[in-house]
Amino acid sequence: MIYLDRSALLKSMLAAILFPMTLIGALALAYWLNQSHSYTPETSAVIATIAAGLWIWIWEFILPYRNAWNKTDSDLTTDTIHLAVTAMMTKFVKPLYMFILMPVVGFLGARYGSDHIWPHHWNLVCQLVLMLVLCEFGRYWFHRLSHNVQWLWRFHAVHHSPNRLYWLNAGRFHPVERLYLQIPELIPFILLNPSETVLMLYLVTNSVHGFFQHANIRTKIGLLNYVFSMTELHRWHHSKVIDQSDKNFGNILIIWDLVFGSFFLPQNKEVGVIGVLNPDYPKDYIGQIIAPFQHRKDKPLDYEQRKHFYLNQAAEHVEKATL
Repeated sequence: MIYLDRSALLKSMLAAILFPMTLIGALALAYWLNQSHSYTPETSAVIATIAAGLWIWIWEFILPYRNAWNKTDSDLTTDTIHLAVTAMMTKFVKPLYMFILMPVVGFLGARYGSDHIWPHHWNLVCQLVLMLVLCEFGRYWFHRLSHNVQWLWRFHAVHHSPNRLYWLNAGRFHPVERLYLQIPELIPFILLNPSETVLMLYLVTNSVHGFFQHANIRTKIGLLNYVFSMTELHRWHHSKVIDQSDKNFGNILIIWDLVFGSFFLPQNKEVGVIGVLNPDYPKDYIGQIIAPFQHRKDKPLDYEQRKHFYLNQAAEHVEKATL
């Protein structure tokens, strides 16, 4: 009995500290690599992100949220390709937006001085927090519109198509959506011109948080749920029940959901089935790239005629989910 109590206490402690410990550790590793070993900020960010991803993957088997989600669903290859494409787009899209915004950058530089717009004298942590708040505002509204504008939803449905959540889901984005989702993230960096170190810390935060946000790890982070859009919140965002998935739009921070009334964290309940309503949504990469251009591929063809049937079907396991 004592052993069981100690085991439960240890799991409870890990559920509380694993996410902040992982994020702080990844940021510290990237900073140390960049400062002490002469790695470029980009290389330091990549190394820290890969290390954190592997660390998170291991904990999915040690402290799983739902055992069934550790079993593949014909999705490993698909998500690996998505992640690779997403990473490449992040690297190559920035020069495109920089070229487009060159006149604005030149105007701001001439009027204010390129080094006077951003508070470079602030502590690095404060600079990172400021950039997160700025980027999250635009990302929040792009995400929210993706759930309410039909043509945007067609692309966003790719991200909602998994029937399980695990760390590689973080990179499952249609390339078209990834192209416009980077607008609110890149524009503040291009216009405000923070240091490469701030960019490095932002990239690590974005990637590591995304991996953990989708990870099949049991977490209980308490008050941090009112700061970060972490697993306890994001699982509801992937629910098949529309009233639940149209909540918690924050990418990293949840503050704009609190401000604009889309925060959702029911007490003493577990999310039920997740994914899109169409059970035949493609599982392969090419099929998911094509899906937004096909008629209502994200929902059953008779969805409008049998809407209540599908919503009830999606909701039936919400309060008694199998863990």
